[in-house]
Amino acid sequence: MTFYDPVESAFYSWCVERLLTSADLRPYTARGVVELGAGSGRPLIDAVRRAESTSRIRGFEHDPQAYRTARRMIDLKGPATYTVELGDFFAHAETAPERCVIANPPYLPARGPGPDLYGGRDGAEVTCRLLGGRFDLVMLMVSSIADPLGVLAQAAARGYRLVDWSARPIRFGRHCRQPAVWNRIQALAAAGEAFYGPDEYLLAGITWLRDDGAVADTVPGADPAVLAQVLCAGNGAVAA
Repeated sequence: MTFYDPVESAFYSWCVERLLTSADLRPYTARGVVELGAGSGRPLIDAVRRAESTSRIRGFEHDPQAYRTARRMIDLKGPATYTVELGDFFAHAETAPERCVIANPPYLPARGPGPDLYGGRDGAEVTCRLLGGRFDLVMLMVSSIADPLGVLAQAAARGYRLVDWSARPIRFGRHCRQPAVWNRIQALAAAGEAFYGPDEYLLAGITWLRDDGAVADTVPGADPAVLAQVLCAGNGAVAA
């Protein structure tokens, strides 16, 4: 089943646009970008058109219905630089020629009815698997209800340097409020692995770079301690 949330998808699209228009990061995006989970395809179509980017972006989608939706959207609206393939992203990742990966990975810590939004028992399993890959540049959406401090620690352990981030609040929707999902979020909050307010949590678009080359030395960095404080702002203390 295809997942599409207007607010979350628009924010992901804006974060991708920000990445594609970064002059500092162009040496990495110009060599191609690969995406985990194309979904409807609409966020990337909108981002590429606004950015007027010539970088080739190759999305992977494992759900046949979502893949068909994305292909129809691309056939109708383009752009020619964005393509979507049906298949498992991780089966292709080891040999992918692209140096940059982007994703709004699934981050719910339990399974519920509807689209497959399960990100592992802490919600961050898919995110951390992406950080364990071979890519130089990574732009991922990270949720405050899916062990964000563990994600930041994983990125640092894998040698990534934080270079950019943006965050916005997301209201809890019906998928989060499913009993199994909501109970698991509360359990993670009690363990200090999820942070949220009465009605919303935070979603951050985070960009990391791992490269010892001369180009990387010219890319400004950001303070991960500040990002950690932002993602923990809800303090996990409020249960709606």
